[in-house]
Amino acid sequence: MAFPQPAVSAASIAHAPAGFKFRPTDEEVILHYLRPRAVNAPLPSSFIVDADVLSHNPWELLPEGSTEKYFFSQRVLKWPIGNQWNRAAGDGHWKTSGKDVSIFCRPLNGGEPLMIGSKKTLVFYHGKSDFGENTEWVMQEYSLVGAGLTPYRVMRPGGSNHFGESSSAAATITEKNGNQSGALNNAKVQVLVNPDNSWVVCHIYKKKNHMPRVIAQVYNSAEGEQVPFYNFLEMGNSKEESSERTNVKANSTGLGN
Repeated sequence: MAFPQPAVSAASIAHAPAGFKFRPTDEEVILHYLRPRAVNAPLPSSFIVDADVLSHNPWELLPEGSTEKYFFSQRVLKWPIGNQWNRAAGDGHWKTSGKDVSIFCRPLNGGEPLMIGSKKTLVFYHGKSDFGENTEWVMQEYSLVGAGLTPYRVMRPGGSNHFGESSSAAATITEKNGNQSGALNNAKVQVLVNPDNSWVVCHIYKKKNHMPRVIAQVYNSAEGEQVPFYNFLEMGNSKEESSERTNVKANSTGLGN
């Protein structure tokens, strides 16, 4: 099973040109960032950084002036037995909102699209889970599922297996010839590594506030001047505008005669 591999180049920098917006697709987040991070492989850029999301409030993680950012983080099981993840964070907790979204990828050799990941939306609540108050902070959590958890080919020193332990062959060579041992350790070979499903990508952002439409009404003052009055509590059109539009519609359809 072959997936598109991330390309590591000189463009892997943390500071982007002016006007650049980091807008990866869901498939790109899974294939080019989360899968490599889950096996400690090189990444195509450093725009996504490691963070302990559960130890902070969301606004503490974002740089000053930013309203969104992507992070790598590791989930922690809530109980020693089971598959429920801990959602307590900072002064509150993250609560699931809506249904999970499946992420698919078409393999390089063709065939049917394979499910490689999942995207979960969570909202940050102040306080404990039973009495928390929701906030405007949202997190999209990307995780590996299905084909995304298949073994991943990475480069490792020739003297180590995929568990990071020295092989018996390497130990024998080390005893016989130190020079050969050094050459073996410097050489790299491809090995299969199982991704760690505790790693996730967290896209944290603050929802934009939508201010209600402000209706301006004009009143005549005692001196004869027209003074505008802004009604911040009224939503939609004023009664005068609504009545006027109703009369125009009735006249155009002949109902007003």
